[in-house]
Amino acid sequence: MKFYSARQAIHDAYAIHLTSKGFEVNPLAFQAGSQSSKLDNNLLICNAVEAGKVIAAVENLDEPFRSWAKWAYGPRTEHLLPEQRRFFQWLEQDVTEKLADSERDYREATQQRIRDVVAYTVLDYRSYVTNGQHLYPTSLIIKKCRIQKQNWRRDFQHWQVDYWELCDVSLDRRALFPMSCLLQKPEGDH
Repeated sequence: MKFYSARQAIHDAYAIHLTSKGFEVNPLAFQAGSQSSKLDNNLLICNAVEAGKVIAAVENLDEPFRSWAKWAYGPRTEHLLPEQRRFFQWLEQDVTEKLADSERDYREATQQRIRDVVAYTVLDYRSYVTNGQHLYPTSLIIKKCRIQKQNWRRDFQHWQVDYWELCDVSLDRRALFPMSCLLQKPEGDH
């Protein structure tokens, strides 16, 4: 199994795990350059071992980093929906705590829009780091959340910035660093 990044390693490890259980996840993606559609058993075993190491490292992460890694970088299948639910429960709790600690007294409707902005920001971050495209640019978030443009800077922009940074600096760093360490091979071990 060839790893190019910690994000890709998480995705491929869980995809291999799912295919070994008989779930549909395009096994042709793991042919490691072979033109044959039949993988040789040794390669399958090596891939399974490598995938197991990555999965073990992910499973050893504390929450919310474990559910973040699986939801953000695992294959998009219904088998990882519990991770999505767990992550978004954590996210909802985190936003609720920050709203309670805020110096501003937001109206209930504004608080709900803040929660929506945060959710769209996290979805946008995941899209951006996995495929380089913004799924929810600011203009679309404003439209989807029915925010008046003149209120964006005052009430919502800093929530978007704060949670983008949370994803980038905290969640990704804590979830991906152990994978990076695992994937670094000693010199001569190619």
